[in-house]
Amino acid sequence: TGADAQPFFRIFNPVRQSERYDPEGEYIRRWIPELAGVQGKAIHDPSRLDKGPRARLEYPEPMVDHAAARDRVLEAFKRLKG
Repeated sequence: TGADAQPFFRIFNPVRQSERYDPEGEYIRRWIPELAGVQGKAIHDPSRLDKGPRARLEYPEPMVDHAAARDRVLEAFKRLKG
């Protein structure tokens, strides 16, 4: 989380932030040992791995569908603006 000085509403995408600021996934590999062996860009969103490799990970499925949550928030803000 963090403050954003922009004068408009912004929703950050955690996968894109990870890709942008930790392209090699070093932070994830260090602090989430279950994902240390994930290769390439899949480190940023292991839920997109094929079922075989995904099934071998001891890592939970995503708790939030970011795209759906983003849509709900944008719709709620539209209603507030009225």
